[in-house]
Amino acid sequence: MWWYVGRRLLQTIPVILGSTFIVYGLVFLAPGDPIAAMFGDKPIPSAVRAELENQYNLNDPFLIQWLKYLGNALTGDFGTAFSGRPVSELVAQALPVTFQLAIMALVIEATLGIAAGFYAGLRRGGIFDSTMLLVSLLVIAVPIFVFGFLMQLIFGVKLGWAPITVGGDPTFQSLILPAIVLGLTSFAYILRLTRTSIVDNLTADHVRTARAKGLSTGTVNRRHVLRNSLIPVTTYLGTDLGTLMAGAIVTEGIFNVPGIGRLAFQAVNRGEGATVVGVVTVMVLIYVLMSLIVDLLYALLDPRIRYA
Repeated sequence: MWWYVGRRLLQTIPVILGSTFIVYGLVFLAPGDPIAAMFGDKPIPSAVRAELENQYNLNDPFLIQWLKYLGNALTGDFGTAFSGRPVSELVAQALPVTFQLAIMALVIEATLGIAAGFYAGLRRGGIFDSTMLLVSLLVIAVPIFVFGFLMQLIFGVKLGWAPITVGGDPTFQSLILPAIVLGLTSFAYILRLTRTSIVDNLTADHVRTARAKGLSTGTVNRRHVLRNSLIPVTTYLGTDLGTLMAGAIVTEGIFNVPGIGRLAFQAVNRGEGATVVGVVTVMVLIYVLMSLIVDLLYALLDPRIRYA
């Protein structure tokens, strides 16, 4: 198993290099003057501009800038933001908020999606199944920011059950509404994926064999149908954590969450290549780690899978 883990970790090297190269290239080609964005409408003295361009390597060609960034990143230095704060400090401050938000969204979507998909699959063609398919299709079709504003209006303004915005001091209660909005689309996909897997496994050979042995319907559904149906769902959930954290930009913007998404959005607007690439690097590492964890979980869900 350790050989497999080491091989997967080695595979992350070209992924990280490629992702940082692409993102750094996009920031480099973005229109606008990052130095001018720092000062707004104020005039910039020539000496100050020259010093800042030298400090942030803005006069160097793209490839030189990227190589310098990689060299510093290997020592744990992800650069300095235009505000003067280290990028690693900004990421360390914003990442826990987004991570908490993504975990809450993941728990909500997994619990409700698997439960609804499991029951819908067992009652295929019934009223509940048809209703869930219609609801999931509606959730997938409607943009996430529409649900965000509706949730704010209904549960924040009209009913007063939850804060409208999170602000600078996130609490568990204030993150519930953003977590529901963030996990809505994934909930719909998990529901459909679970339902399809349940329907397929209900007619599988191992399920018919379990029934022929005299096992009760509940035992067969839990131990043989649901367990095997969770394999594709586990794959989706593992990669979805990284998707939720990367896709939190819209949700964090609507609810004013001081997380990694808002940090990346502000960095893109200011042309801070070091901050953007630092955020992307962290996201890539999270993706790779979750993918590795999912692969190892396969052995628990399916006894046929073993890593030598």
